[in-house]
Amino acid sequence: MDQIDINVVKEPRGFLRVLQFVFAICAFATTTNFGSSFSFIVKCKNETMGTQKITQSIEYPFRFDHIIVEEKACGNNYVFSYFGDYSSDAEFFVAAGVLAMLYSLASLVFYCLCGSSYQNNKTIPLVDFLVTMVIAVFWLSGSAAWASGVSAVKYVSDPSGWIKNLKICMENAECSSLYAGNFAGLNISIIFGFLNFFLWTVNLWFLYKETSWFQQDNASTTGPGGQTPI
Repeated sequence: MDQIDINVVKEPRGFLRVLQFVFAICAFATTTNFGSSFSFIVKCKNETMGTQKITQSIEYPFRFDHIIVEEKACGNNYVFSYFGDYSSDAEFFVAAGVLAMLYSLASLVFYCLCGSSYQNNKTIPLVDFLVTMVIAVFWLSGSAAWASGVSAVKYVSDPSGWIKNLKICMENAECSSLYAGNFAGLNISIIFGFLNFFLWTVNLWFLYKETSWFQQDNASTTGPGGQTPI
């Protein structure tokens, strides 16, 4: 093991690892820590029974069809659930973020502690390049899937689109949407996702320059004595 060398952070591949670590945390934290709610009002046709407000929280992992609601309104007991399970999109996005965070931290520590091994061993830079490529693909696919998932979550969280189909609203009451929730946090998580994809893709060029592939290409285009053949 070499002495700790933090100068690698001043190089593009090291500096980008720091950015990747920070923005990966931002991406999955804005998703897992998201919290909002939607609500609607049940107004009984028999005005003597009054009105009732029903509020539902919105949180990770967004399994709306697993929510069982029990309410007493207009003299009757109602049990119903919402629709849609978007946990797969959310969990894949979060998994990509956690994987990116762990690998960026591990590789940065390796850069600082084992710099000479990275430079002298031809296999390590190739592995680093290939793993970075895989994580970049994860960010692209995860961010695209999560963008679609957020659109679906927004629809489910807007009662005006489906409220008339609830049994409680079809029988003895008139229902109206009151609040559809605030999704600024999830919109930001999508932005962080595509920003991470950009960072990992850009980093591929700097890692490629450390591989034997790049060195072989330079050797093949350079003639004897370092001259480029005509």
